[in-house]
Amino acid sequence: MKNSNKQVRIEKIVHGGFGLGRIDDGRVVLVGKVLPGEMVAFSVTEEKNRYLYAEAAAIIEPHPSRIDPPCPWYGKCGGCDIQHCDYKQQLRIKTDIVRDLYLHQFPDTRTELLTLMHDTLPSPVQFSYRQRIRLQVDANGRTGFLGFRSHTIIPIGRCLVAKDGLNVVLSELQKNSSCAKILNNCDEFELLFNPISSGVICLFHLLRKPRPADIRQAEELTGTIPLLERVYFQGVDFPLTGPFGSKEIPQTNSLQMRLSPFAEEDTPLKLSWEVGGFCQVNLQQNERLIRLVVDCCRLSRNESVLDLFCGMGNFSIPLAARAASLLGIEGQGSAIRSARKNSTDAGLANTTFEKGPIHEVCRRLVRESRVFDCVVLDPPRQGVPGLARELTALTGRKLVYISCDPATLCRDLAAFARCGFTLRYMQPVDMFPQTHHIETVVLLEKN
Repeated sequence: MKNSNKQVRIEKIVHGGFGLGRIDDGRVVLVGKVLPGEMVAFSVTEEKNRYLYAEAAAIIEPHPSRIDPPCPWYGKCGGCDIQHCDYKQQLRIKTDIVRDLYLHQFPDTRTELLTLMHDTLPSPVQFSYRQRIRLQVDANGRTGFLGFRSHTIIPIGRCLVAKDGLNVVLSELQKNSSCAKILNNCDEFELLFNPISSGVICLFHLLRKPRPADIRQAEELTGTIPLLERVYFQGVDFPLTGPFGSKEIPQTNSLQMRLSPFAEEDTPLKLSWEVGGFCQVNLQQNERLIRLVVDCCRLSRNESVLDLFCGMGNFSIPLAARAASLLGIEGQGSAIRSARKNSTDAGLANTTFEKGPIHEVCRRLVRESRVFDCVVLDPPRQGVPGLARELTALTGRKLVYISCDPATLCRDLAAFARCGFTLRYMQPVDMFPQTHHIETVVLLEKN
């Protein structure tokens, strides 16, 4: 169904980045790439029983913060979706999204939320912040990102939110004959910025196991592209393989970042993670996020910490330096290896890291009657459904929740409230400028 004859006033931007309006028959229309208060003519792209998805055919009354998006692929590429407004407005939108979702769950808390919730913490940089990008490869060997709400690959030559070094290497790869040969047997690849060296690492996802010709081509790539340090291969039926390149490349599968001291008496920390493993893509904002979590936990030297979804120790290592003991739980083996290494490198003797499914481990810890002064959790987008009772039993006093999805966060907060937790602090954090995605840190205390 396509119809661009109707107009709608946009009330607000909702979770997912869509502008919400209401048409005469009472249905909600969700329009992409619009701003609050704008009057827009729209074309329906998808029709549901109670709402419509639409795209803006024309902006009749634009918002004062509307700007021309700087990216030539904006609107086609499925990555950024709020480049059409200035950065101050982006931050206001994110604050409003988190507030609206929370008030939907807790409608009687509007007054207290004014003091408990803070405006979204800006990112130090709004472009060139991503230290990792993943590109798709089509049947013709062209590389790009998936289109908005589609599986169509949009060829791109430069990503404005990626580190400059990633774009330099991407440009070189796209015109390199050795890369073209590898891409013939590849469905996607990743470019990773190495914070220590400012070089770039490439990880090709092959459709079959690498062959000698692939390795020769990888070596040619590192020999001809100055910023490209290492090349790896990975696939569904084989593990990470490499590094390949010149003899001068570091013989390690890790990347590393440095954290500035958190206090005068602290020493700088180094955190490493394996190629293919997880690390926050906005490294500058990640350091501010870590400091925020450390401040929320307010640990004393005699307190114990449980860090769930601990990854490579992004929060664990700084927290353990302030606590009596820390237990970190994570489901990914490579992340646990990195967390243990990071703990050893930091000279810590008070940490334990275990690999296992979070729900199962929490149930076991409850059976063992374990209680921790502070519980920290940083789950994926689905949050922690069905885990509120176990976390209540495990938490002695404080629970700090780092969320990458405000909708599942607010659902989980309702479950925690039923178990006797009270919200003490809420801070949205802009980890992903130019997109609707929001990180949020909340502090809960047991009544």
